Amino acid sequence: MPRKAEDASVGERAHRRREQTARQLLEAARNVLAAKGYHGTKIVDIARAARVGVGTFYLYYPTKEALFLELVEDTVVRLKVELDLVRATVTDPVEQARTRTLTFFRFASDNRELFRIVFGHGASFHDVVRRCQDSFIRDMQESLEVGMARGTFRSADAAVWAHALTGMSLQVVSWWIDQEGVSIEEVARSLSDLAMHGIAKGPA
Repeated sequence: MPRKAEDASVGERAHRRREQTARQLLEAARNVLAAKGYHGTKIVDIARAARVGVGTFYLYYPTKEALFLELVEDTVVRLKVELDLVRATVTDPVEQARTRTLTFFRFASDNRELFRIVFGHGASFHDVVRRCQDSFIRDMQESLEVGMARGTFRSADAAVWAHALTGMSLQVVSWWIDQEGVSIEEVARSLSDLAMHGIAKGPA
């Protein structure tokens, strides 16, 4: 094998190993977080779960918070993918809104400990929360505008409604993550019902 090709092959293998170690650290952090919570988790716990040395951990992340920040951002990306799939596959505006809400809360249920850190009271990752909210609001506004254009939703200021509905969802999830035995499906149904019908018993 020519020297340049050999060097490229070695470099590619090293790159794959680095990516694999980074994935191991993220997955280990996710598992340790679920078991011990953010404040109870130590760097040595993450390194041990990832089967690497503490020194290797510091080659990738300067602090525990830096790793969890990447884990949070990775989780937000995965949530966005699921919500985008709903927008792409469910065309009816009402059903799309209900499905988005249920998808959001089921995802929160599957990532409960991480959501407790990000969206719970005293959340540490304010910048991540803000960016996450901005993304959800933009998507919500676009969906509302489509529904209004089709005549499915009442005409209104879609930006105001998008901020209100997103804020309501995040507030509810920040409450729900500390509740035990509260059905996530029931929470999603109740929130969707409120969004679709308001609180008035009948027409005003």
